[in-house]
Amino acid sequence: MKRSPAVKSLVRAAAIAAVTSFASWAVTHYFDRRAEKRRARAPRRAVENWENEGGALAPYTVRPETSQVPR
Repeated sequence: MKRSPAVKSLVRAAAIAAVTSFASWAVTHYFDRRAEKRRARAPRRAVENWENEGGALAPYTVRPETSQVPR
């Protein structure tokens, strides 16, 4: 039995819609799983620096810069 052109185009459109829907679902599923893995990571430790020691560093004196060469 031969199919009419209208039925062929309808079947083709349904097949394209099914493939497109599956591809969309697969991409969404992939990105959702990647996001879950990112959220599951343990938080990093805070970087230690001198501010965490309870005060400023001891004063540090710097010689003034001049354009002349020291003799």
